[in-house]
Amino acid sequence: MFNDILRGDFTSLQVELQQAVKKLDFWLLSAWVSIIAINITLMARLAESVDETAIQLLTWAVAILLVIRDRSKLKFETTPSAIAVGTLLIIWVLTKSLLTRRVYDILFILIPVMATIGIALIASGWKGLRQYWQPILLAATLGIPTSFLFAAIERIIPVNVFTAQFANSALWYGGIKVVQEGISIVSQYGAVEVARGCAGLPPILMLLRITLMFVLVFPTERWQMWIMFPSAIAIAFVVNSLRVALLVLISRQDDLFKYWHSGDGSQIFSVIAVSILLALCNWVTREQEYEEE
Repeated sequence: MFNDILRGDFTSLQVELQQAVKKLDFWLLSAWVSIIAINITLMARLAESVDETAIQLLTWAVAILLVIRDRSKLKFETTPSAIAVGTLLIIWVLTKSLLTRRVYDILFILIPVMATIGIALIASGWKGLRQYWQPILLAATLGIPTSFLFAAIERIIPVNVFTAQFANSALWYGGIKVVQEGISIVSQYGAVEVARGCAGLPPILMLLRITLMFVLVFPTERWQMWIMFPSAIAIAFVVNSLRVALLVLISRQDDLFKYWHSGDGSQIFSVIAVSILLALCNWVTREQEYEEE
């Protein structure tokens, strides 16, 4: 092969590269998993909430599962240019991982998708990139600039106001005398202001991501997706609003308020929302299985 290259004959180079990559598919998967482990470790150290780390871990686990599941169908046909670009992306990912100090750094949040694209280019080249659209899509969800996204949504949709209205209604129907003043809820137990962090957008995004993972892993019809994704939004909104209603009732009890607002208690509501969503998705897909039988 080297003699052919010296003579200016590159016809055998691509064949040799393809054969080498086929033998290295395991090592490429290992390299990708290693980068994932570094990314998860950084998120665990830098993330502000357990939910962020948990969704990161779950997303990567599903992405790896999809690649392993479809491994026999993947075509390993790469090119020198794809290998070069993929290698540069991996070098950039490793360098950025070593230098990052903030989890919301716009370049840091691009690490998951850049790492996945880099490995895919080395493995299957430019034409084979579409084979990995599922793990690339999942990695891209980890690169969503949530602070900018939430700010843009809140300029159009007053989510915190809707949350305050729903929590106020839940308390009123529960027999509690309450008064809503904009984003504030006042009762005999105290007052709570529904700030942006409590508006419900983070849990909504989390449940949408989980729904996407469910759809990618399990066979799902289009009509089922029309049920699952809106339901994810509704479940996250309702559960979060009920959490706000609880905070109103315990607003004068500092220890309890901290526990349910920013402590382990807040994670309980996340678990409840995820459990309801997965139960719904499982029920919807089972209905389809029964119809096919």
